[in-house]
Amino acid sequence: MRLPAAATALFVSLTLMSVTRVFAGPVSPNYELKSYGFGAGGVIDATSSAYGMLGIIGEQSGDPATSATYGANPGLVFTKQANVPPAPTFTNPGSTYNRLKLILNTGGNPTDAEYAVAISDDNWATTRYVQSDFTPGTALGDEDWLSYTGWGGLGGKYITSLTAATGYQVMVKARHGQFSESAWGPEASAATVSPTLTFALSGDSITFDELTGANAWTDSAKSTTLTTSTNAYNGYTVYGRETGTLTDSYGNHISDFGSPNSAPSVWAGMGFGYTTNDSALSGGTADRFTSGGPKYAGFTVAVPGDPVADHTVPVADTPITNEQFTVSYRVTADADTSAGKYTNTIIYIVVPEY
Repeated sequence: MRLPAAATALFVSLTLMSVTRVFAGPVSPNYELKSYGFGAGGVIDATSSAYGMLGIIGEQSGDPATSATYGANPGLVFTKQANVPPAPTFTNPGSTYNRLKLILNTGGNPTDAEYAVAISDDNWATTRYVQSDFTPGTALGDEDWLSYTGWGGLGGKYITSLTAATGYQVMVKARHGQFSESAWGPEASAATVSPTLTFALSGDSITFDELTGANAWTDSAKSTTLTTSTNAYNGYTVYGRETGTLTDSYGNHISDFGSPNSAPSVWAGMGFGYTTNDSALSGGTADRFTSGGPKYAGFTVAVPGDPVADHTVPVADTPITNEQFTVSYRVTADADTSAGKYTNTIIYIVVPEY
């Protein structure tokens, strides 16, 4: 076909181009992760002149997930926390009435971790906190957080000022630096008992031999054994006194030995006196009756009497059980002493130190 002379020829060239999809993140045939990262960013010790903050970005929830048996703490915030301490050892080794022994279990926390102790006597209907003086208090102060060593280490500490014959529960939590306080650990329980005291004499009377020239007018072989059991923390003291001098039915007397309890002496002369085998006796030099002895003293009539046996060292882990001391007597007369039956009454009183 011939085109008219005035027409212009138009040629169009078409090119087919292929398009390739570019992916920005990990993909599968069906999905693409356009924005992603690994790990968690964070800020530690962001501070100003007045404030400090610990912040973590891009972590899981910090809320603990728990069931009746187990608990999980997701999120990096919990890497800052101290380990939850396992149940402590909580006992009454001394069968005491007002204190219980606590030994912490650190649960693998560092040596400079600190611990607080909660205590209850009604299964947590009421919660109190062990203070820095190891007595229960209503509030937990910063000073009440103590190191493992502060809580007595392997030996533990006694929680004191407790009620007699009462069951107690305790729980422990830990911290290691700021914002690191753990949850309360599992509880342990123990109970105080009632105060106890028993006291016995080996006999309620003694009879001296007849005093004659054959025995040099002397009998020093008679004694009384004192037996005491108690859980009194500070022990006890036994006091002895007489109601009067040895007297017969006619009013004749055998005088008391002249040395006092505070300064007994080796026997010399006549009279009626006693000695004790308690080498740690209070009321004067500890071994005053036994050192270089036996040494003797005369009984007093003053109430409550003079100490003749005691145990004044605190007894924490072991109660006093059937502890015995012996009081021995001596009487010496002379040929001029009126013949007769001389009698007297000796009173022993035990005083526990609770």
